[in-house]
Amino acid sequence: MTQESSAKVSFIMVVFLGLLTAITPLATDLYLPALPIMPGELNTTASNIQMTIGVMTFGIALGQLFGGPISDTMGRKMPLVVGNLLCVISSIICAFAPSIEILLLGRFLQGLTGSVGVVISKAIARDFASGQELTKLFALLMMVNGLAPVIAPLVGGQLLLFTTWRVIFIILAIFSAILLLGSLLFRESLPKEKRVTGGLATATKNYLTLIKDKPFLGQSLIQFFAFGAFFSYISGSSFVYQNIFQLSAQEFSYLFGINSCGIILASAISGRLSNVITSRQLLTFSLWQLTIGSLLFLVAMIFEWPLIPVTTILFFTACTVSLFGSASFSMAMTKYGKMAGSASAILGFASMFAAGIVSPIVGLGGEHTGIPMGITMLVCAALSLLCLYGLVEKE
Repeated sequence: MTQESSAKVSFIMVVFLGLLTAITPLATDLYLPALPIMPGELNTTASNIQMTIGVMTFGIALGQLFGGPISDTMGRKMPLVVGNLLCVISSIICAFAPSIEILLLGRFLQGLTGSVGVVISKAIARDFASGQELTKLFALLMMVNGLAPVIAPLVGGQLLLFTTWRVIFIILAIFSAILLLGSLLFRESLPKEKRVTGGLATATKNYLTLIKDKPFLGQSLIQFFAFGAFFSYISGSSFVYQNIFQLSAQEFSYLFGINSCGIILASAISGRLSNVITSRQLLTFSLWQLTIGSLLFLVAMIFEWPLIPVTTILFFTACTVSLFGSASFSMAMTKYGKMAGSASAILGFASMFAAGIVSPIVGLGGEHTGIPMGITMLVCAALSLLCLYGLVEKE
């Protein structure tokens, strides 16, 4: 793979960067249909199994904080090669984990190492493209991120028809091995003369500057709480559909895929409306929709509403992630062009760290109730609204 000018980025490079961004959503969503059957096989609880999502997102959060600054100092290729190699190893650990403790360790390492490719792919995009071309490139990468949650549960559900959840991690190891091969073929995109001096010390200084800024802190907390509500849905939906409504793993994967299509549709609609409404209006609307939807879902769980209204509520609640995610991110980044990498890392850390916290909480009530999931969603959504009105200045 050779470096292209900012006027044109090769198709192969776009595919490579897109696959790098896809590893973490694939590793999260591919085995969602298997969650309800895993407690019995590993002799553990539903909460511990849901924690396998949480510890991975903790790993993703930490990896984002370190991956970007390291690549700015050492170049893109070497951290990318090491990250993908370790991701192969961690996926194999997950596949052959004899206990929940080993699986949790493997999932944490999978998130930590997989996130390196996600962060560096964005840095490589900036190396290869600029201006309008960079905007188009990021749009393509975001599309991959949107498609992965649609495809992954469908594939995972079909795999469970004839194999076990362990094979899913073998497939993830093969996927990471393909990325490793691509990393070895990749030609360094950041020449030595353009690399940052100071490394992690400079990144730490930038992080402190950003956190002291009240509006940016507010947006970071919005990312934390709003994504906390969304990941409550990610972690708990398979148990709600499969254990409460007695759907099969395949039927769950279809409904999850439909909701993911709603996320893509909402993203497309918000893009069309970007010239009509402001980012703050979009953010306010989406956070209210998230809060109201979470409240309705909690009521539905308490009063045992049937499948169709519950599915409808979750569809309109889940689709808000593309709205508040993009609006909050855009508002937070506006002032910090020179610290874009550090700002992006903090926002990414906030959203993934929240996911790690809420994932085990939604399973505290056991495998046959969605009430803890509803409470967690509502509390997180309401706190995101408080951050909006209490910390974010009108822009």
